[in-house]
Amino acid sequence: MKYNALLAVLAISMLSIACSEERTTESGIKVNIIEKGEGTALKDSTILRINMKYLNSKGNEQWNSAKAAAGEPVPLQYIKEVWGTSGTMYEALEVMNVGDSASFEITAKDLYETTFKTGVPDSLDSGSNVTFYAKIVSMMNTEEFQAFQKEEYEKVQEKRKVEMAAAQAKKLEESAEIIKKDGETIDQFLAEQNITPQTTESGIRYVITQEGEGDNAKSGDQVSVHYNGTLLDGTKFDSSYDRGSPFGFTLGQGRVIMGWDEGIALLNKGAKATLYIPSTLAYGERATGSIPANSILKFDVELVDIK
Repeated sequence: MKYNALLAVLAISMLSIACSEERTTESGIKVNIIEKGEGTALKDSTILRINMKYLNSKGNEQWNSAKAAAGEPVPLQYIKEVWGTSGTMYEALEVMNVGDSASFEITAKDLYETTFKTGVPDSLDSGSNVTFYAKIVSMMNTEEFQAFQKEEYEKVQEKRKVEMAAAQAKKLEESAEIIKKDGETIDQFLAEQNITPQTTESGIRYVITQEGEGDNAKSGDQVSVHYNGTLLDGTKFDSSYDRGSPFGFTLGQGRVIMGWDEGIALLNKGAKATLYIPSTLAYGERATGSIPANSILKFDVELVDIK
C-alpha cells in the first residue's frame, strides 16, 4: 500500500513538471509557461488578444484586464522590430505561443518607465518586482481583427437592444400598474364627491363643466388656457387665474405634461372642464416645485382661445 501511494505521489509530481515549462528571453528573463496552448508561434504584424494582470511584490493586484472597463482581452499589435526594443514585458510575451498562459517577473521601473512610458506609482518601489500573468487568447491578421470587432460590436448592439426592450417593457408594465392604482384612487375620490366622469383610454378622468363652440383643439394648434392646478387633496400648486393671464403653448408637441396634451385636445374654444390626471401622465416619479413625486393632479381648465 505504501509503495503504491509513493508511486501515486511521484506520478502527480511528474505530471506537474510536465505541465510547466520555463523559457528564457535573450536578456535572461525567466518566463514560466503555466499552460501550453495550441503551439502556434507569433507572426509579425498580427494582432494579439491578451488577458493580463500584474501584482506588486506583496501580491496585491495592480491591474487586471478582466476587471477593466471593457472586461475583454487587450488587443496588441505584434510588430517584431518594435517589440524587441519596447521593454521586458514585450520581450517576455514574445517567447509565448498562441494559447499559452505564463507568468514572469519584471521590475516596476522597467514595466512603468520603459514599457508604459509613465512614472512608477508612488505606492511602488521602482526596484521592486512586479509579477506579470498573461494568456495569449488569439492571433489575427488585420482583416480578421476588423471582422471580429464588427461582429463583437453587433453583438453588443443586439444585447443593448434586448436590454433596452426588456427595460422598456418593464417600465410599461410598472406604468400600467401605477395608472391602474391611480385610477382606483381617482374613482374612489369622485365617488365620494358624487361626480361621474368620462375616462380616456390612457386613464384620464374628466368632466366637461361648460360646453364651448367649434371644433376641438388639435395637435399643432396654438392654445391659450386658464387653469387652477391642485393636488387631489385640494392643495393648490399653480394658477393662471392668480397671475391674471392664460397660459399659451403649442398643443401636442410635448411642451406640457402628457395629461395636458391629451386633456386639452378634448375641448373646443370656450369649454371648461376638470381633468384628473394620473401621476404617470403628469410628473411621475419626479418632484416638481411644490408637487410631490407620484402625485395625481387635478386641473380646472378653460380653453380661452385656439389659433
